[in-house]
Parts: sequence; structure tokens; C-alpha cells
Amino acid sequence: MKTAYVDVLADYFRAHPHQWVDGLTLAGMAGAYAWRSRVSDCRRRGLTIQNRQRKVGQRTVSEYRLVPDAPLQQPELFA
Repeated sequence: MKTAYVDVLADYFRAHPHQWVDGLTLAGMAGAYAWRSRVSDCRRRGLTIQNRQRKVGQRTVSEYRLVPDAPLQQPELFA
């Protein structure tokens, strides 16, 4: 099941390069309790995903975007 969510997020990021996406949108696609882990999984697959946080009133908005023209990240290797 985890792989399906990673695929959904990776496809979404690829379809919306350079576009900031609110974490709430990502949570709707990849599960409210696991979406941050799925973003990390996308990074392990070599996608360069940036993160920023900004205040909107009392709320802190966490946003992510794919930067496809950035140098590829090396996947993390676990011993």
C-alpha cells in the first residue's frame, strides 16, 4: 500500500513541477498520518523536493514543490 501512495505523490509532483503544494493537499492523497513519510520516500527515489513554511494568519502552512531541473539526489543507502 505504501508504494501506491508514493507513486501517487511522485506522479503528482511530476505533473506540477515548480508549483508549491500545501501539505493538506498531500495528506489527502497519501494519508493524513503518513504523507510526510511518503514525501521522504519520493526523495529517496531521487526527486528533488523543496519545503517551505509560512504563516497565514495563525496557521503555519507547510508547502512542498518538485524542482526537476535540480541535480539528482542520490538515494539514501541503509546498511
